[in-house]
Amino acid sequence: LRVESILYMRNTPGIWLLICAFILYACRASQAESSVEEAPDNPGAHPTVVALATPVRQVTHRPTPTEAMPEPQPSPTVVDDVGQPEAKRPMQLCSPLQGFALEEVPEIVSAPYAPPPPGREERHHGVDFAFYQRGERASIEGVGVQTALAGRVAAAIRDRFPYGNMVIIETPSAELSAELKRELQVGEGESLYLLYAHMAGEPEVELGQAVPACFPLGSVGKSGNAGVAHLHFEARMGPAEAQFPGMAFYLAQTTQEERDNYTLWRTSGVFRHFDPLNLLTQSAH
Repeated sequence: LRVESILYMRNTPGIWLLICAFILYACRASQAESSVEEAPDNPGAHPTVVALATPVRQVTHRPTPTEAMPEPQPSPTVVDDVGQPEAKRPMQLCSPLQGFALEEVPEIVSAPYAPPPPGREERHHGVDFAFYQRGERASIEGVGVQTALAGRVAAAIRDRFPYGNMVIIETPSAELSAELKRELQVGEGESLYLLYAHMAGEPEVELGQAVPACFPLGSVGKSGNAGVAHLHFEARMGPAEAQFPGMAFYLAQTTQEERDNYTLWRTSGVFRHFDPLNLLTQSAH
């Protein structure tokens, strides 16, 4: 610079202010460039500005002393597909005669339970239901026969003497109400067996078939050793899972297996009979 210019700037305060402003601007631009970082290993990429993330503080809720903790909820009770309930289901008890309430059944007993001495065959191991005039019906013949309890078919006999067309239904102890088991004194490992005899036609069920309560078995008739139409109904306790593929007696045409099954059921004492009305007059719980 010429000496005259330097002397002029020294004597002019405004010139020095401009110089200071220029120096300050240059320093700020330099700091901005230092915060810019080239993307590594990619020369053609745009510069990336590195930003500092603000940390987020996680807050955990803790109940105050006056705030109640939630109570754990129990899991729902379910019943599986193979008939093994986790909770006991109510037992259903039905009249063995369709169209007749349980309360009416004792009124149409034509031959009561009259047990013989142990090991003897004489009648009467069950009860007979019959009438000649009741309401609009002149006879019990043709009235539907149905299961009193759910269970499994332990016998389905086709017109064999003396029971004629007959069905036995086994109900395991686990399917009976606690009250009924106490009343009937059902033992451990035993089942309740109900026999329906002298039906008009062949049984409508098969050996081993599972049936619910109130399931149709046939109709009242006079097959086998029956002079008039009636339903012969027996109740016994005995070992679980018994089956009687055949049962007959007194005729020469019967097989040894049929006779053995008959005496096993009737006189061996393995299957203990009791008055069926003790069952039918019980309320189901």
